[in-house]
Amino acid sequence: MRVLVINSDLAINRGDRAIAVGLLRLVRERWPHAAITIVSEEPERDRTWYGADVLAQGIHSLSPLDLVRLLREARAADLVLWGGGEMLKDYTNRLGLRYWGLKMGCVARVNRRVFGVFQGVGPTYAPSSRRSIARTVRRTSGFITRDAASRDKLLDWGVPPGTVAASYDCAVVATAADASDAARAASPADDYAVIAPRRWFHYAPGGVIPHRWRRAGSDDGGAVALADATAAIIDELARTHTRVLVMPMHMGEDPVYARELAARCDKRSAVTVLDADDLSPARLEEVIAGARLMVAQRLHAGIIATAAGVPTITYHYVDKGRLFTEQALTTAAARPIGRLLEDDFLDDFRAMHATVVGDAVASERTQSAVARMREDVRSVFAGIEVGVRG
Repeated sequence: MRVLVINSDLAINRGDRAIAVGLLRLVRERWPHAAITIVSEEPERDRTWYGADVLAQGIHSLSPLDLVRLLREARAADLVLWGGGEMLKDYTNRLGLRYWGLKMGCVARVNRRVFGVFQGVGPTYAPSSRRSIARTVRRTSGFITRDAASRDKLLDWGVPPGTVAASYDCAVVATAADASDAARAASPADDYAVIAPRRWFHYAPGGVIPHRWRRAGSDDGGAVALADATAAIIDELARTHTRVLVMPMHMGEDPVYARELAARCDKRSAVTVLDADDLSPARLEEVIAGARLMVAQRLHAGIIATAAGVPTITYHYVDKGRLFTEQALTTAAARPIGRLLEDDFLDDFRAMHATVVGDAVASERTQSAVARMREDVRSVFAGIEVGVRG
């Protein structure tokens, strides 16, 4: 059994790495002896991290030679899994949508056993984009979304009902159910909080090309106010916990911002920025699982923490973050990121902090929800039908 996994920003995005770990776990549970190949521009590192073969190329490569190599790998595979993340949408830009449509159309031509797995379908406004998404999904043999809203969009846009199933983000499978208990047992006296920030307002709707390519940066009032609020939250965490870990998740965009925020803190000695890209996915899970609190402005920081049983406060910026908190029953500790621009944001944060930490009833309810999510992810993945080549 040969399986090719085409993930998103595996090389530089810690969230996508959690997705990959969950997906590879599902493959190995179902086909224990499968030979797995992933796509990454960091082959040596990722062979070690994931225990898989690596096709060495950037996931967004525009090289025709890389495409030929990818198609050769796809043709030889018994199964191609395309998934994780939110690759089908046009609210950031429409170039990425066209890229994935062309690339996966080529892959589907050389291998009919292509399945989209655990993907979100993000905000999509242009009718042409909706048609393009539906056309791309119809080229797969089946498509699993990570929420019912994404499935419903695809059905509304003309994808046949029998080819689409709704489940959850497979990163919930990447994190062990007892990860938090195990991490805290190893260091019971270590009281630290984690915050995963993102510089949000550069990520405005982008039209045909990404917003960040059209402007040299963002210095608008919203961006400044968000940075001010996030720095104030880090200060608050430093007053209530022994240590604060600032956790960049996208290693291309977040480290500089994380260092800028940490440098502003009144209690700088209590703040550590984990900006060296040397944490394996397993080690990242351990660090997050040992925390007393996660403040997530990045989606998968919140998913990893919630799945590990860590109390989590979420500031979501688009539907995918809100949808996950609804799935995990954590909406009481979730806010739109714009809430940080209001005058009383810090009072609101303190109230959530005081409520979420130590709420055993809410924690048990959330862990029951996550357990159901894990069970559903495994059940839906088991529905993938594939014939192995002789």
